[in-house]
Amino acid sequence: MMKKNTDIASPVAAYPVYLRSGGALRRFLRQTIIRAGFIILIAGFIAGAASCGGKNDSRKQSHQKKELRHSLLFVLGKDFYQYSDLFTYLSNVYDSESLKANLHILSYRDMTAKTKQPRLSIISERLAAQSVEALISIGIPEGGARILRTAQEKYPDLHIFSLLPVEEILPLEAYSDVVVDFELPDSFAKADRAVNIPAHDVQTLVLCAVTAVEQINELPEQEPFPRFARAVATTAAMLKEQGIAAWGGTPYALHPYKDPELNISSYNYLILSPPSSGGAADGTEPETGAAVTGERGSAVGEKQ
Repeated sequence: MMKKNTDIASPVAAYPVYLRSGGALRRFLRQTIIRAGFIILIAGFIAGAASCGGKNDSRKQSHQKKELRHSLLFVLGKDFYQYSDLFTYLSNVYDSESLKANLHILSYRDMTAKTKQPRLSIISERLAAQSVEALISIGIPEGGARILRTAQEKYPDLHIFSLLPVEEILPLEAYSDVVVDFELPDSFAKADRAVNIPAHDVQTLVLCAVTAVEQINELPEQEPFPRFARAVATTAAMLKEQGIAAWGGTPYALHPYKDPELNISSYNYLILSPPSSGGAADGTEPETGAAVTGERGSAVGEKQ
């Protein structure tokens, strides 16, 4: 009887043991699945973060700023020295350290600090004190050509770019690598033209001149017009990478000025014509290869 009772009790006693081991197995499997899922989630998060970081690094590299390699002296005339955003596009393209080291500015305020009339000899003084590879003037005051002649004679390797001239053109042509201006309606007086130039046009032109200096040694024998046209095209491409439309989107055409009386094209006096004129004001067709295409911008900058 004792044995029988033992035999009957044996399977009953084994049942709770089975339940306990089955429950432990289920808990083990559940914990394993949870851990595996957690590991997969973390791995996915790390992979996503690495992918985003790679895209950000790629964007940073694609918009990495350039180093300004040539030293420049900007001479700002009366109509332009108060443009607070004159060098905005330049700062967008070139890094701040190289700009600080190579960009030097002489403004109309400096030239009139001690006299009512601009003391242009300060340009010569600045050139003597600061060795530069190029002088870029924007609206250089009348009498500036005489200073440029002296600079050219004393520093024969100095490159001179005269932008938006107020001075007589012929003397500037004689002593400049290139003279660049926008085509203006005949009704515009020279003295009034500066305030009618949109800020983005001046900013783009400044960057074009600097680009021309940076490219100066690439094709040293190239003539002024194709050299500056190449700089204009390069500038438009650099600004496009920054999401900026050159000239505010206006498709200017660059071409040599042509004397309407003598029917002779200038060697280094270049004109930027808007699409409405098409170069008709000086009797020439625009050079389509130098045109900067884009939609016309509506923003107009004013002198600050």
